[in-house]
Amino acid sequence: MPPPPVPPTRPATRHNTRLATGALSTPPNAGSSRSQAGAQNGSGGAGKGKEKEKAAESPGALAVLRGCTIFVDVRTEEGDDAGALFVDMLKGLGAKMATRVGSRCTHVVYKNGLMSTLTRYRLLKDPKPFVVGIAWVVECVEQRTRVDEARFQVNLDMANVAGVNRVSLASLRLGSRLPSLLSLL
Repeated sequence: MPPPPVPPTRPATRHNTRLATGALSTPPNAGSSRSQAGAQNGSGGAGKGKEKEKAAESPGALAVLRGCTIFVDVRTEEGDDAGALFVDMLKGLGAKMATRVGSRCTHVVYKNGLMSTLTRYRLLKDPKPFVVGIAWVVECVEQRTRVDEARFQVNLDMANVAGVNRVSLASLRLGSRLPSLLSLL
């Protein structure tokens, strides 16, 4: 007869189960008010408060963009999403990420973005968020501080929209032949 199974060291919870199955992308209780209340009254997490303090004090964690809520719409010329790298950089600087442009956004990082981003931005009431290019993110990381947005502002009137404003070689060739075609008329 095999030995009985050893019980787990801590009881299974919904969060533990989700974490074990990969259904939970962030650590359990990350930033939730319920976990902070539990840590204050001493129930359920004796060492969790200390872990959060250590994470906040670690040299790799910067808070230079704390208070910024940023929407990233960075795409390749073909329209593929290329914003993941910039999202990671911004999170490393302490920024919160927005899932869409809205009134809570303080910044929009834009390069070859979608038409819906431009539309939502234009519908916002003043004060509107800063619209900056990817160079602003890189400069903030290099300087380890919030850099002045004025040098990196994107003019949305002239902005390239993914897959819309592309000029094809065929249209350029037609354009170069257009005067000769018109002279035939």
